[in-house]
Amino acid sequence: MLPEQEQSLYIEFDELFSLRERLRVLADQLRSQLVAAGLRERLDVEIYDSELELRGVEGSNLLIRLDSFRLEIAGVRPDVALHNLAALVLAQAEVFRLTSVEVGFTAWLKAGPGRPLNLVAQAFDPAWGLRDEEQLDRRFAMTWDWASPTTGYSFHASVLEDQELMLSFKAREGYMTLLELQSGRWMQEQRLRFQQAADLFLTLLGWNP
Repeated sequence: MLPEQEQSLYIEFDELFSLRERLRVLADQLRSQLVAAGLRERLDVEIYDSELELRGVEGSNLLIRLDSFRLEIAGVRPDVALHNLAALVLAQAEVFRLTSVEVGFTAWLKAGPGRPLNLVAQAFDPAWGLRDEEQLDRRFAMTWDWASPTTGYSFHASVLEDQELMLSFKAREGYMTLLELQSGRWMQEQRLRFQQAADLFLTLLGWNP
């Protein structure tokens, strides 16, 4: 049901002093380490004043951006172990205490037989009825936010012209060690939450599995 997906990760940490002096060496280390770990994407490197950026090429959306306070990873395919990718970058950068972690999962789904997307009509159709052709702006977006004792969650659904559905999920944790991130347990829990929320939303839409 969720064929086209991407993962993202945003991490803040205590300041990395002297990162600027290590960026070129770090970029070379990261590229070789990621290849050795089995990453298929070829990466282009950009080094700015105090920031390292690795971008996928040849149709890849992969982006890895590191500076003295944060790591951002976006456009990751669903078959890539995001926690391992992040842990590799953080270990090479010598980061061990994470002050904030946010993981995101996004899926895009097309309407079709057994997959209706008339959310605008459901939400805004007046009591006297309105023909489809009169509903010129068929955008729909809604966000649900909730929290557990330690983690905040956000689930977002949006539709454009009753043709494509985007479902996205974010989970935010206030503190984590590198070892906790590397274990993958927290990431797996959030992936399961996304899958459950997406399945429920699609069931409410009347989509056939």
